[in-house]
Amino acid sequence: MSQGLNKTSIIGWLGRDPETNDGGTVARFSVGVTERWRDAEGNDKEHTEWFRVVCFNGVVAACSQYLFRGRQVYVEGRLRTRTYTSRDGEEKTVTELLAQSVIFLGGPRADEDREKQRPKPGKTRPAEQSNTRRGRAPGFDGRASQDQDVPF
Repeated sequence: MSQGLNKTSIIGWLGRDPETNDGGTVARFSVGVTERWRDAEGNDKEHTEWFRVVCFNGVVAACSQYLFRGRQVYVEGRLRTRTYTSRDGEEKTVTELLAQSVIFLGGPRADEDREKQRPKPGKTRPAEQSNTRRGRAPGFDGRASQDQDVPF
């Protein structure tokens, strides 16, 4: 009897900070992977595919500490599709990437930028600074999440 293979690898940018459950055993975040091409008429085109990523156990603490919106990340794992009932009673289907390996890309510089963006205790961040896209690599414009979270 033969076995199947369910393996997915992506490199992209976080659309929002990771969210963890109360026990800290599960973290969820979205990763946008953008592809660019030129069509037959010579027009530049792009498409961003969003992946829902779920991490478990030991990876959760590191993801919560080092990942943030706009940070580049490599995720390897398997796809899983599940159904759930939404608040309005609709049955919905979602496909998630269950992470087996998460590698933080961008190096210490991205961490330094994140620290500079954090408001100091007792001080508020200026409004114009809250919409900056620091730490994002070229090619990720964040249009899908600039003023709101990713649409899932």
